[in-house]
Amino acid sequence: MRILYYSPHPELNFHAPTGYGRHMREMVAAFREAGHEVDLLIGGGDRVMANSKPASVKKNASRKMIPPLAWQSARDLALLRFDRRMGARLALKIAEFKPDMVYERVAYLQASGVRTCRKVGIFHFAEVNAPFPEERHYFSGKSLLIGLSRKIEREIFTQTNAMSTVSEALRRYALRVATQVEGKISVIPNAIDPDGLPNRLNGKAIRADLNVANHIVIGFVGSVFAYHGVDLLIKGFAKIESQYPATLLIVGDGAILPELRRMAAQLGIAKKVHFTGSVPHADVYHYIDAMDICCMTKSNWYGSPVKIFEYGLLAKAILAPNVAPVRDVMTESDGKFCEPDVEDIAKKLSELLQNKALREELGLHWNRKVLSNYTWAHAAQKVLDLCT
Repeated sequence: MRILYYSPHPELNFHAPTGYGRHMREMVAAFREAGHEVDLLIGGGDRVMANSKPASVKKNASRKMIPPLAWQSARDLALLRFDRRMGARLALKIAEFKPDMVYERVAYLQASGVRTCRKVGIFHFAEVNAPFPEERHYFSGKSLLIGLSRKIEREIFTQTNAMSTVSEALRRYALRVATQVEGKISVIPNAIDPDGLPNRLNGKAIRADLNVANHIVIGFVGSVFAYHGVDLLIKGFAKIESQYPATLLIVGDGAILPELRRMAAQLGIAKKVHFTGSVPHADVYHYIDAMDICCMTKSNWYGSPVKIFEYGLLAKAILAPNVAPVRDVMTESDGKFCEPDVEDIAKKLSELLQNKALREELGLHWNRKVLSNYTWAHAAQKVLDLCT
């Protein structure tokens, strides 16, 4: 099969060192590994990025003088104009590549994929990773085009030939938006590539460098944003750290990192909390290898966290957020679940810290499940099954 991987959003780069960038690359690699010919059309570019940080919307002094509603509405109008240009590029690419299917990573306000495919009679597959109007409003604020974005979302769900969501909660959301999608939608969570592990892991060396070789290392890996709950993890750790030979390791960078450093100092635990800042993605598994307990204490209601699968690949005990998308894939036999609450996090950390056998049992059970069910090869095959 000839597959055209399409991402129309101008801010999503194929090689971005982020969850979405990894998702793009892994799905393309899995399609190719399965023997299919894949070409790319990526609105945000498919060249390796010059720096390691995700792209962001450019800011300038004039923005401060424009009301937020007007600014965000203008930004959305620019997205619509970009989508029209991408539609023209897509039509040319289809004529040149002659795909059997266009596989689109759906994005906010971008309808060019489904419209162009219907016009030229090409099978369209929609990968849906978020409730985009809601997500856009949460992260960026109000826009006069939110109503239009909902209409476009409904159009994509209705007109696509097949679609996937990353969680059951998001599937139910899609059914509320367009009830007629029932027969063409499947849940395909995020996943991992078992072959992506380095041949040799350096966790012991990292522990030695941090002088925590004999400690139980609790860790978090990822972008350090408020919605990941790293602040709750630090506060929960502060409540129980004096009872155990434990260390907290925060791997990643983000806007609130300076604030978290101050928090650790104010709580009197700065010497027991290590912040690495940004690390190359190639080194992430080395840091996970250095951990005994891997944490993600907060997540949204719809997303499938890649972190829990990466943690599982190394058979680590996991403290995971008690949200529906995580419960889609994990049970009490796979990890501990916590509420976004400091007291509950402290309690669950204590349960894991004082029971090594439990940590090993949970880690191995989740590892087996990940390798059996949640690889990118499995994800790609589920897509292909929906298209036949």
